[in-house]
Amino acid sequence: MRSAVLLLAVAACTSRPPALHDDPQALAYRSRSKVTDAAARHIAAEAVGDARRRPAWSEPNHVHAVDGPLGDGNDKFLFGEARLYLGEYETEPGKFREVDPKDDALMAYADALFTVQQLKEWAQRYQVAWDIQLGRAKGRVEASGADASAQKLLAELSRKAGDGAEQAEAQRRRLDQKYRDRR
Repeated sequence: MRSAVLLLAVAACTSRPPALHDDPQALAYRSRSKVTDAAARHIAAEAVGDARRRPAWSEPNHVHAVDGPLGDGNDKFLFGEARLYLGEYETEPGKFREVDPKDDALMAYADALFTVQQLKEWAQRYQVAWDIQLGRAKGRVEASGADASAQKLLAELSRKAGDGAEQAEAQRRRLDQKYRDRR
């Protein structure tokens, strides 16, 4: 029995972060190390609060835990994703509206920038670095910001959007209004 408890304790200490999937439509992220349960609860609550204050273009950002539920008192890895592209949506049952690809790219870029900024703030506040992935492109976000690979990922989104960071965020209100029937 004692060796089983010891083995279980070792296994809990050596769990690995969850794998990231290579969805080209969503920015996936995961913590590079475990965070305290208290930090995990704060991060998850902040993600929900941010989603209420700044509605996402496609789907709100959700944070999930590995190695136990939030509130269990144990350290855990965190992961989530921000779905960046809308593509099309149902305005009413059976009626669909296609999003202009240029508008979709601009809003995807704005949401990716916002998500990377969230991860940077969490890295600063809770001393945790993050891996990110969009399609096959990968990067890292730390307290100092996005690494060169993450910056390259964002630069590719900027190229597709045809605008810089300030313009992307500034266009959000106009595009939210243009596609207001999506909510």
